[in-house]
Amino acid sequence: MSIDLTFIGQIVVFLTLLALLKKYLYGPLHDLMEQRAAKIAEGLAAADAGKEAKAKAEAEIARQLQEARGKAQEILTAAEKRAAAIEEEITNKARVEAQQIVDSAREEVQAELNRARQQLRQEVADIALLAAERILDEELDAKRHAKLIDKVVSQEIGHA
Repeated sequence: MSIDLTFIGQIVVFLTLLALLKKYLYGPLHDLMEQRAAKIAEGLAAADAGKEAKAKAEAEIARQLQEARGKAQEILTAAEKRAAAIEEEITNKARVEAQQIVDSAREEVQAELNRARQQLRQEVADIALLAAERILDEELDAKRHAKLIDKVVSQEIGHA
């Protein structure tokens, strides 16, 4: 029986030691390993989420860049249209002003021409009156009258 009791004692001590090791060594070690595995899983999940967030951010940036390029193109197109409209407006104003200047110059030339004609008429009338006075002052025949008129006209026109 001594072998049996020793054997039973060894089994009891072994089982007690096994229970103590499980409770104080393997249990906490298992919990630490579970926690570490959970942290690693969380890290991997966070890395995957970061990759997804990065991909979404890159897609959003690309979309915003495309949108900004579209808006910039619209602004450039609008600016070009506005510049063309302003250029056309300025050209039209310049044409109108040029036409007004030409019309004003024509009117001025026409007025000056009319004044010159009026002055010429006045001078011709004065010459005719002067010639008539001289003819009346002197009694001459028709040949001498014509010569006298020609002479007075050429003298007065020469002075003018």
